[in-house]
Amino acid sequence: MKSSTLFMVSCILNHVKEVKSVENKGKKVRKVCTKAQIFKENCGMDGNKTCIKGFNKIKEYPFHCDCELHVPTESRRECICKFPTTPC
Repeated sequence: MKSSTLFMVSCILNHVKEVKSVENKGKKVRKVCTKAQIFKENCGMDGNKTCIKGFNKIKEYPFHCDCELHVPTESRRECICKFPTTPC
């Protein structure tokens, strides 16, 4: 009984892998690039929005950012953002 159950589970898992690989063949895979920039001022209450606004001012448009303090004594932040291929 154990061997037949194991055989059925392995067949199901192999079938799932095949379906996933067939689905990805016809689709374009989105390339995402990451860019870091240092800005004046701190991250504020919502560092993601602060960084996105900073990049928007220099005509670059990320869809997600992480904000970290770069030089706390000089009130500077480092924004590490993800872009849909344009600035890279």
